[in-house]
Amino acid sequence: MVNAMKKIQKRNLIVILLSLALLSVTKQPVHANSADQEGPPYRYYFPLIFSNNTQPALSDYYTTSWYMTPQNVGRTYQMGCEEGRKTSELPGIQDSLVILDYGQPWSDGIQFGTLLLREPRYDLNSTNDIIIYTKNYINGYMACSDGVSKIDVGIGTTNFAYYINGVCTQASWYCTEERAYAHGSAWAEMVRTVYNWVITSGYGARVKVSGATDIELSWNYAHISNKWVEGFDAHDNNQVIFYNFGTCDGCPTRLSPNPNPDLVYDWTFPLVHYAAWRAAPAWPIPEIYAISGINARQWAYLSKWGTEQGYSRMQFLSAFTQYQACLSTPGDTLCPLLNNTPQQARQQLLTETNFWPQTALTNIPWMTDIDWP
Repeated sequence: MVNAMKKIQKRNLIVILLSLALLSVTKQPVHANSADQEGPPYRYYFPLIFSNNTQPALSDYYTTSWYMTPQNVGRTYQMGCEEGRKTSELPGIQDSLVILDYGQPWSDGIQFGTLLLREPRYDLNSTNDIIIYTKNYINGYMACSDGVSKIDVGIGTTNFAYYINGVCTQASWYCTEERAYAHGSAWAEMVRTVYNWVITSGYGARVKVSGATDIELSWNYAHISNKWVEGFDAHDNNQVIFYNFGTCDGCPTRLSPNPNPDLVYDWTFPLVHYAAWRAAPAWPIPEIYAISGINARQWAYLSKWGTEQGYSRMQFLSAFTQYQACLSTPGDTLCPLLNNTPQQARQQLLTETNFWPQTALTNIPWMTDIDWP
């Protein structure tokens, strides 16, 4: 396996996906990392892309990502096994991404972790708990897969905090820059722990682990959300990356262009771009829920804006969808507007990024779709 931290210094990123090649993935700025920093040059670390020539460039295979709740954290081995079994039913070597979304950041003052989704109380699931759940998922995948297919497991959290009139309530912990930075630091250390376990367990040729965070602009301020990004970056040891599987709420599109939009809270285009791409370990797996295509247009326009500032085009390794989650919650009145299939979302994102030559992508290699237990 190619070293996932291979350094390549370029002014403009060029990604070449070669048959029978393994690429590694993570970006690292040459200068000190800062959300206010602008302009190239950058040094890039690429995430691992598993490449093979035995399946079509645009396969219909997609994985199931999961909202993690008290109902399913105890069966992560079975969940991994179920995902692994899919690979035995498909021709060729499957390359895939799964994100396990463990919910909003939390701490009890001693340990860091999350509140699981649908958690009825305020019971912390610590990073040590999440390590156990994730290891079980990986063990299940390895036990039940075809013996050759490969997976990247994104260990996910969010930037959610509940505000009333701009004031963070007692229903949230993730309300200060200090807490956000500390949580991002702890998350990177947790991901590194699982990463090292994968290597020592002999899984490294087939399994990669990454951080992940659902950064939604309407959920929290940029100055708090991006402190998590800085904390992760400062403690990743250039070993691990994270996927931003969030939104670009209110962002303009090619149909309503605006290079300096007034976004929610204190978000600006430079700060959104930083959290999803410009920060060293950040890679975008954007939510492309809307059947209207607006989500894809928003992210493509953000990529175009970045190229106009001298940054490389954004490399979208997957779109993130909720088709299965909508099937699991038939009473959700918004789902008829937000239930893109993985194939529809990928095509929308490819179409929009290829609207401009400077943002064009030849392929989006992965598809993943989230579900409730």
